[in-house]
Amino acid sequence: MSENKSITVVSGTNRPESHTAVLARFVVDHLQKKGVEANLVDLLEIDRSMLSVEMYEEAGQSLEVKQIQDQSFVPQERFIFLAPEYNGSIPGVLKVFIDALSVRKYEASFFHKKACLIGVASGRAGNLRGLDHLSDILSYLGVIVFPEKLPVSRVFEFVEGGQLTDEEVRKTIAKLIDDFLEF
Repeated sequence: MSENKSITVVSGTNRPESHTAVLARFVVDHLQKKGVEANLVDLLEIDRSMLSVEMYEEAGQSLEVKQIQDQSFVPQERFIFLAPEYNGSIPGVLKVFIDALSVRKYEASFFHKKACLIGVASGRAGNLRGLDHLSDILSYLGVIVFPEKLPVSRVFEFVEGGQLTDEEVRKTIAKLIDDFLEF
């Protein structure tokens, strides 16, 4: 792994009590146990004022988005995006968030950085199509996408009481993260 041993983990939905956030917290915990500094960007916690026509101009960007970008994207070399399946793709809020970040400090935020993608779905495909869409978006921005993408299917079977309970799923996610750290 590069000198920067810090990774930003993005929980790519603004849905309250999401399974995606549970998996994102597991990812952060696993990274921290490996001695990697990890910070979580949970789109649920971002002020909805980000979603305005002004976001497409640097001067109109919300202070919160600027702070997230300066603290969690510009200094990082690696990201892990967790994206639930919404209508065969990624949530609109995740796309808007990426769009907002691309307006200001575009290259410093994305260019030649690495990303790992985890799909989350209640169905059986684990958001594979959405992961392809997200991979295309990030690649367009100059991000190097880790070729191993993990679709987590039927997530409702593995989350209970705000915890990831299935040991096989925990091991699979942990292995993906460990492999990404070597990428």
